[in-house]
Amino acid sequence: MTKLKDKPFALIGVHVGGLDSKGLKEIMESSKLPWRSFVDAGNAGAGPIAKKWNQSATPTFYVLDHKGVIRYKWTGAPGEKVMDAAIENLIDEAPSSEKK
Repeated sequence: MTKLKDKPFALIGVHVGGLDSKGLKEIMESSKLPWRSFVDAGNAGAGPIAKKWNQSATPTFYVLDHKGVIRYKWTGAPGEKVMDAAIENLIDEAPSSEKK
């Protein structure tokens, strides 16, 4: 994801593994994760975010387009090349004013 860091998209993480926000912050800092992450309260996969997004496994990755439509979803890590290609495809589809 580093080669796309200046492109018009946001990467957001949702942790469903039972950590509280303090524990997640420690992991994010030690792993140097460059994106925002949220804790989904409750048992793994049973919190309000997992329920709303129908998340059945972790990790699950969603890529939304500039209109907020889910265009890609992967259960399990698809790999950096696959994710980069999906994001680049959607950046190319975005209107010129959003590509700054």
